[in-house]
Amino acid sequence: MCPDNAACRGNRADALTGLRRFGEAVKDCEEALRIDPSYGRAHQRLATLHIRLGRIEDALKHQSLASPQLDPLELHRLQTVEQHLGRCLDARKAGEWKCVLRESDAAIASGADSSALLLAAKAEALLPLNRLDEADSAISSASKLDYPFSDTKFCGFLANAYLFYVHAQVDMALGRFDNAVSSIDKARIKDPGNTEVVTIHNKVKAVARARSLGNELFNSGNFSEACLAYGEGLKQHPTNKVLYGNRAACWFKLGQWEKSIEDCNQAIKIHPNYTKALLRRAACYGKMGRWAAEGPHGVTALAQDPVNLAGGPNIGNLQRSSEVCANETLAHRCQCNTEDIDESSAEGLCGAVTYAKANAMLIQVPVLGTTKKFWRLSDKATMISRKLALILKSHHAVCKYLSAPLKVSNVWISISTGTVKLRGVSFTSKQFDIERVRDDYKHLSSVLLVLISISGGDITKLPPDYEEFIMLLRRNTLTVQDEFLIVNNSALLPMKNRTEVFLMLCDKINKYLGRTKDGQAKKKRILSKLPYKKDWLDTAVANTQINQWVVNVQNKYERTQYDQLRLNRNVRSHMHDYNDDNIEEVLYCEWPELLMEMMKALHAESELECTDIQNKFG
Repeated sequence: MCPDNAACRGNRADALTGLRRFGEAVKDCEEALRIDPSYGRAHQRLATLHIRLGRIEDALKHQSLASPQLDPLELHRLQTVEQHLGRCLDARKAGEWKCVLRESDAAIASGADSSALLLAAKAEALLPLNRLDEADSAISSASKLDYPFSDTKFCGFLANAYLFYVHAQVDMALGRFDNAVSSIDKARIKDPGNTEVVTIHNKVKAVARARSLGNELFNSGNFSEACLAYGEGLKQHPTNKVLYGNRAACWFKLGQWEKSIEDCNQAIKIHPNYTKALLRRAACYGKMGRWAAEGPHGVTALAQDPVNLAGGPNIGNLQRSSEVCANETLAHRCQCNTEDIDESSAEGLCGAVTYAKANAMLIQVPVLGTTKKFWRLSDKATMISRKLALILKSHHAVCKYLSAPLKVSNVWISISTGTVKLRGVSFTSKQFDIERVRDDYKHLSSVLLVLISISGGDITKLPPDYEEFIMLLRRNTLTVQDEFLIVNNSALLPMKNRTEVFLMLCDKINKYLGRTKDGQAKKKRILSKLPYKKDWLDTAVANTQINQWVVNVQNKYERTQYDQLRLNRNVRSHMHDYNDDNIEEVLYCEWPELLMEMMKALHAESELECTDIQNKFG
């Protein structure tokens, strides 16, 4: 390239814009103007770029100098974005969050489609509306955008400070307290004189301290004191679902079921898909004997037609008498429901209830090298979950959905092979839309939880990755693209496949993403999201099965995300080389959410499908 040629700089700016590298494109246009101040096309490009970035004042300045002038359509976009942005800022000052949401969406749709600040404003508006998943998605999208204008003012904030300010609030609302503290510290450093930043900084620190103290008290068995600590945090942040959920766990330990249900309801009101609160509430109803009060017909009706978990008591720890009665009734109905089953195809299949009664789906496994135990789904249970999801996805792919909600009685399973079939169901394409897809998966989640409960599993002990899978099925913001993540979810991996998948994902992150500048940025973002904690090296050293891979290395492991991923890879690769399947159980216990977070991060960066991971699933 000719570094002193304005036209070359401008042409490269066009290419960079196509790659969504807007900061670099702006710099090239500015450099073109430094070389040739009369270069009108650079002004035109800058006007268009600043519209997309939501920088209206700069867009207006360059629009007046552009040659040729912006076409009428582009000029209309500029004026429309300006109007919506102005209304958005006014609404934020007044605290009218619905208006902020409406106007930020309108500004983005009108042309400011790459404005990190508008996405952050949208995320901030979604928080008081209790639309936490959408807020998280919006601020995550904002974080991925190239926004080099740190000195820009927005709503009285320095731009980067505002992004960190909103990120901290989203993280706090979703219980990512360490991330919240880190983000608000960065906001305070960048904009120390901003009173809103100072206020939220103090609040985040206070809530994080209360949560940390509550956790310490809970882990030491001081449940009453832990309740008080979480309550102090709620005084600072009365809409924090995690603090309500944690306090509900304390009430549960103290046997105060009504208080636990009350806190669960508060958490669910804030975040309707909050799985831990849903499961805790269900367990409370079970402890209170509501199932016995309903009798076998009530339990049978629930299992036959699982209701939305957020709507009322559901599938907690069933009292054994009601459970057995319900199971027998269901099993009988499943066995008799053969009107649409061909006898040859039904050979070897049994109703899902009969299968669940004979096969534990949630199992407890010893942690090799320690005296601990942990819970995980059996490989057959994960296979059943994935097969049912695949059946739904295959029909969604041709724009069909279940004409009636999925029921336990529709699921038939082979005891010998684990083959899964649906019976007594039909699919339709009438009025197909994403809401129908979401409903299918919500009913699937209820069926899976019923089966786990019937098999004797305590659904409050679901491992984190499977709990996240259930939450994904119930997400109100689920998209068609998310179906790939559902059917290839790490929670559904048999143990025998986990190492190969981990090595594949690890190589994708460390090797392939490091080859380009864009890939390196993705790699950095992915590594920052890995769930390693600072004490994991200590845990690894203390485990007799893992220790040999920690101490006998040339390059000492540091307490960084990259090094801890490297440690995990070395342990797994040694296991893979020596065909030692025991190590996998150890690593799954230590980090059941690791593969899940790796897959989610790659999916968010549009890098998961190219890993060909689906071929590694059993």
